[in-house]
Amino acid sequence: MLYCFGELVEVVVPVTWWIEGELDLRALMAALGDLHHRHQALHARYRRTDPPTAIIPPNPGMPQLRLLADAATEHDALDQLAEAVQQPLDYTQGRNWRAALIRNKTTNRILFGIGIHHIAFDGWSYGLLVRDLSHAYTARQAGHTPTWQHPAPTLHQSYDEYTRLRDAADLQTQRTYWREQLRDLPRQGTGRPQEILEQTPTWGPKTGHIVAVPPELVRRWDRAAVEHRFSRSTYFAAAYASALRAIHGQDDIALLMIVAQRGSRVLDSAFTSRISSNCLRVRFGGPEKHLMRGLQQAADDLMAAQDVSFLEMVTDDPVLDLPREVINSLPSFAYQDNLVLPLDLPGCRTEEVVEPYAREWSGACVAEVLPGDESVLLRVTIRTDLVPAPVAEILATGMLRFLEAGPEAVSDTR
Repeated sequence: MLYCFGELVEVVVPVTWWIEGELDLRALMAALGDLHHRHQALHARYRRTDPPTAIIPPNPGMPQLRLLADAATEHDALDQLAEAVQQPLDYTQGRNWRAALIRNKTTNRILFGIGIHHIAFDGWSYGLLVRDLSHAYTARQAGHTPTWQHPAPTLHQSYDEYTRLRDAADLQTQRTYWREQLRDLPRQGTGRPQEILEQTPTWGPKTGHIVAVPPELVRRWDRAAVEHRFSRSTYFAAAYASALRAIHGQDDIALLMIVAQRGSRVLDSAFTSRISSNCLRVRFGGPEKHLMRGLQQAADDLMAAQDVSFLEMVTDDPVLDLPREVINSLPSFAYQDNLVLPLDLPGCRTEEVVEPYAREWSGACVAEVLPGDESVLLRVTIRTDLVPAPVAEILATGMLRFLEAGPEAVSDTR
């Protein structure tokens, strides 16, 4: 029995591609099985204990692959595939992921989708999925079993590595920092009364809006970032905070910045969920007049204290006493800086489908930055039972307007 580090969340994360060409179905089925056997997180049986634990079965079995009836249009194909892959997964029985295929009969393109439970998957795991699936499919299509340069880390090795890194951190200093940083944290906007929130389900329906940031605009900001020593994630966080400020009408904007805690050979090679989050405060009109400089310092401090999460502080720290309405009001921000690889299936052309994540969502609002080869996509996802649906588009377009105004327009916070 192995310890499993992470919260047992109830969400299935979908990844989807359009495929053109002669897809070898037998090779694909075998390759999915190769992944299933290679990574323990994909076939472990998780238990709802405290802390959560996982059992590795002697026979991992095979993941489910559903072949759906042809769809009349691309929209129908996307809708039917999402419904198929995002059905609940019983991780207590080792059913942690599934795949499905559907053909659009008007174009003859195939839509291929995978749904993976979040306990075994995060943004970093996406690159591992694409790399290993491409490798296994190539080998199976050639008629042989794939060989791997290195074995995948076991869950036991991943947990031991997580424990080693955490034991090496100065957790008390980090907690002291967060007590000061979270002091007088304001509620973000008005929102729903706490008594109504307590009756709201943990997960609920969502909608989203995506806008593209043109390459020339990204390059303009990147040049300013180099000159003034701030990162790309910082200026996108500033854009999000500015859009929220326009809605809430307040100068102290707090974001839950989502971080995948990797950074070692073992963790970087493991299918797992290493998602954590902590509070990034954006203070407009504060003592640091240069918005980017102040925000970059706050982001650097956050990363230096990331071993103690926001959830740990608000649930376990006896000194910090944040009202629940403040905790529940915080929007989330994620900069997906992990390497996005193309799915390489010999004889086929693949195209990733960029769409909002799981059909049901936990947080009220999250903004994600998805870098591409040159342009960048901004994706805002909201819970429609907590936030009015138009807010997704308002925030996404507000972020774009901030960026279009240029670095010169935000050189200070006045």
